Amino acid sequence: MEELKKLYKEATGLDVSEVENIPGAGSNRQYYRLKGNDGSTLIGAIGTSRDENHAFCYLAKHFTKAGLPVPQIIAESKDGLRYLQSDLGNLSLFDALKGGREAGGRYNAHERELLRRTIAALPAMQILGAHDLDFRQCYPQEALDETNVLFDLNYFKYCFLKATGLDFHELKLEASFQLMARDIVNIPGGAFMYRDFQARNVMLDAKGNPYFIDFQGGRKGPVQYDVASFLWQASARYPKALRGELIKVYLQSLKLYQEVREKKFRQGLQLCVLFRLLQVLGAYGFRGYFERKKHFLESIPPAMENLRDLLNEGGCPYPYLNEVLTALVSMPQFQPEPKESTMRADGLKTTELNPYTAHPLDGPPTFSRYDAQGPLVVRVFSFSYRKGIPEDTSGNGGGYVFDCRSTHNPGRYEPYKKLTGLDEPVIRFLEDDGEILTFLESVYKLADAHVRRYLQRGFTNLMFCFGCTGGQHRSVYSAQHLAEHIHKKFGVEVHICHREQGIEQVLTPGRAMIFAAGLGTRLKPLTDSMPKALVPVGGKPLLEYQLEKLRAAGFTDVVINVHHFADMIEEWCQQHPMRLRILFSDEREKLLETGGGIKHAASLLRDAQDGFLIHNVDILSNVDLSAFKEAGKGRAATLLVSERETQRYLLFDDDMRLVGWTNIATGEVRSPYENLNPKHYHKYAFAGVHYMNPSLFQYFDEFPDVFSIIDFYLQVCKREPIYGYVQPDLRLMDVGKLDTLADAEAFVARQ
Repeated sequence: MEELKKLYKEATGLDVSEVENIPGAGSNRQYYRLKGNDGSTLIGAIGTSRDENHAFCYLAKHFTKAGLPVPQIIAESKDGLRYLQSDLGNLSLFDALKGGREAGGRYNAHERELLRRTIAALPAMQILGAHDLDFRQCYPQEALDETNVLFDLNYFKYCFLKATGLDFHELKLEASFQLMARDIVNIPGGAFMYRDFQARNVMLDAKGNPYFIDFQGGRKGPVQYDVASFLWQASARYPKALRGELIKVYLQSLKLYQEVREKKFRQGLQLCVLFRLLQVLGAYGFRGYFERKKHFLESIPPAMENLRDLLNEGGCPYPYLNEVLTALVSMPQFQPEPKESTMRADGLKTTELNPYTAHPLDGPPTFSRYDAQGPLVVRVFSFSYRKGIPEDTSGNGGGYVFDCRSTHNPGRYEPYKKLTGLDEPVIRFLEDDGEILTFLESVYKLADAHVRRYLQRGFTNLMFCFGCTGGQHRSVYSAQHLAEHIHKKFGVEVHICHREQGIEQVLTPGRAMIFAAGLGTRLKPLTDSMPKALVPVGGKPLLEYQLEKLRAAGFTDVVINVHHFADMIEEWCQQHPMRLRILFSDEREKLLETGGGIKHAASLLRDAQDGFLIHNVDILSNVDLSAFKEAGKGRAATLLVSERETQRYLLFDDDMRLVGWTNIATGEVRSPYENLNPKHYHKYAFAGVHYMNPSLFQYFDEFPDVFSIIDFYLQVCKREPIYGYVQPDLRLMDVGKLDTLADAEAFVARQ
């Protein structure tokens, strides 16, 4: 330590006033935070290998010169055993992701953003970092070779595979290892391979920007290895969909530095994932089975789950190795333990596995079209206890029954005897009395927690029943209000049955359509290789912003029209199971514009009884979609408008009913009303968000296959009331041009 303090004094001219020991993470080096008498700090390292220290210092200086995010080397001791580097703080990416790991892989939006930033920064390290790099300085070797690969594979064999007691043929396994080593080395390389790229080796500054440390084991090799190392880290428990998203982010960044053949990349990645999983199992076996270290023993189950998933996807191309690994993951000690079983409506039993195999997300309900079970349906009954509790026809045998008979009964009074809990006089009686409101407060809390949990677990049926003496007043009021509460809060489909009154009603989920088919010509050259919907803003595609916003507002069904790079949009949605039920309106053969797009998708939208919302994919805003939806219900159409400056305006009368359109630059006016004077009407700019009732579909036959929805509204507004909606504090961003992307980044950062 005294030698380290002396090195600090020589480098800074300051005395060390305080020393803090920094726990290591598996390395033989010891780290200390040295604080000078001026309050500044540096990190001091004491190592046992001069060659390893030299490799780190050489690489750090090289990367710093290239402008890459690594610690700067301040000083090195003459004996090569000590060095000083800049202090990057205490927060590692591993620590920042703690919540997501402990939640079984349920990473929140902030954590996912940190992951996106990190994986996006990796290609620069790999490609720029390799420029003019003398790989002979790397430790312990300059490139990944077959000897290196075989060493790790045999480490797996002796430290893990043999420890399980599984019987296997040594020579056949060795032959598989030889083939695998050859294939890995033949993956196109030449990049700097970090080798131990994981969350523990990434530090975050105050703004969440990543800095890379502990790269002293790096060497020349394929870029896929680091991606596999990072995304298949067992303890991270990244969901499959999140891995897919991060691979996309990585590839977008990699394309900035070199040409990418995506199919070849993914083939190499799959091979590197297999290699990396066997590597880490070897380490976990030695550190866990032999050294009995708890952390490594706990990492074995998720690592085995990763291996099981890979094998199920055909990720091992070597027949005998595949046979051995399949037998390995089938061993009793590696089976996930079931937590609890439930019975589905169709009689099939479903089992929730250990947390590392399940990835439910918090928040409003969303379902993917790829979900096997489908969305949750809630059934709410009112009934009379004289006639018995309603039968559960779903087959689940669960749900709640609430007894309303403790509350004041309006049926005791003559004016209310022939009325029900749906009639205004009874509603006023119950609410003025107040007992029913106190009763429902507790019901709402219990129901909310239950619905939210059912959504997270993918259950399909939930039942609530309210009983009173005659099933006419209190039970009807309670059932109706709970049903409307659940539908409004969670957006799920709710079936209401007032059994004794013979009244049934269905509250359907919110439905929306996203316009994502456009060519995005104003965003070229980005849209030469991707659709506008997947153009990233703040590390996230535009489409993801819209889906998240719709989900938060209670929309569960989303139709997306596709044309330009349609396959990419469909693939992205498949890899991002946001629990939305997503349907695609295919416009691959011909781009249909906005009106034609809705007409083409009419069969997917027609049964939206309360109407459906339409949203341009390139519009970012703070609009309250829930309030906008409520305003649009019962109207033919409602358009979100604002007072922003533009050349083209929609014209509205004092009741905010659409009457026409004008271009103030040319003086052109369009309206179904003759001799319309724009000066007499209110001018608002359309914001690319509208709410339409399917009743307007009757007019679509008057239009061709390709037409603008604004043209449609302008022609039918004399026959059907089309209204404008103004949100006073509306902030809106049209991400239509390249020069708007920087502003869009700032816009989403403020939201």
